[in-house]
Amino acid sequence: MIMALFGATRALVSYPGGRYADKVGRKKLISLGLVIYTVDMFLFGIATNLYQLFLFRAIQGAASGIVWPVATVMAADIVKPKDRGKAMGLFSMMWDLGMIMGPVIGGVLADMFSMSTPFYFTSLLAFASCVLIILRVKETAHRKKDQEIVVKRKELTPYFKTFIGLCFAGFGTSFAMGLVQPVLSVYANEVMGLSKALIGTVFGVMAFFRFVTKPIAGEISDNIGKRIFILTGRTINSVFTFMIIFAKDFLALTFTMALRGVGTGMGMPTANALTTSIAYKENRGKVMGWYSTARNIGLFAGPILGGWAYDNMGKTEPFILCGIIGMITVGVIFFTVFDPKEGLE
Repeated sequence: MIMALFGATRALVSYPGGRYADKVGRKKLISLGLVIYTVDMFLFGIATNLYQLFLFRAIQGAASGIVWPVATVMAADIVKPKDRGKAMGLFSMMWDLGMIMGPVIGGVLADMFSMSTPFYFTSLLAFASCVLIILRVKETAHRKKDQEIVVKRKELTPYFKTFIGLCFAGFGTSFAMGLVQPVLSVYANEVMGLSKALIGTVFGVMAFFRFVTKPIAGEISDNIGKRIFILTGRTINSVFTFMIIFAKDFLALTFTMALRGVGTGMGMPTANALTTSIAYKENRGKVMGWYSTARNIGLFAGPILGGWAYDNMGKTEPFILCGIIGMITVGVIFFTVFDPKEGLE
């Protein structure tokens, strides 16, 4: 429920945030999101009941929905189209670095001090990030010049079919992720008998392989195209999600999840790079906002269906459903998503 709530509020603010960033600039929106995040993480630390945790998680989703799409656009703005795969690979890799280090540091801080300390520490990190953005990062949206151009360019993107395909792919990827991730820990414990430590190791290995794959896939995609990486990554992810039901021990599950990490690492940065490359600079916030909205709707709906399927259909059904949805997504990508002859500035 908490994961679904995060996805819901993220979906609600992603497009308005992206559109507003096209009007007033990227830097202001990122700074605003980080300010909200700073306050929200502090409030997490002093929360006293479950209802407050739900509220603060919803606010966290909204802050994330403001920061991440706009930050992705800003990263795309500062590089040439031919280097966007590499840039998105490195940018997305930092997210995985946080996913790997965050639980470790949080656990250490909680053991040394209290359960509230990781939230206070995160609040300080968000505040420090906000200060760095304000003082060190230059605005990339030059509105006066862009407003003159936007009069001539009324379309959202000249590659609308690819844009729709990418949005569907983003929805399918996040839907499948949200469908599997919440129930996988329960499945690994109840069905496979794995301890919490081993389950944490499985997720850590997956994150590591995703982390390593992203910059490599991003850079190579600049030379041979994004489409092939999106297709291949999504196929690998779908096949090995289905294969989870055949994993009978810790090593088999770890191997399966590592390959899922490779698939996600191939598809995520290249999809971001292609999305930013089919949009004009003055509309890039809107385009990424719509794409992020599609992804977050999947992140909202996936956990709800996954939890329901696990409780009412069977313990392996969420993984089967996820594999089927993933292959449908691959089919949509195959027929709709194509690399442009050259990316847009």
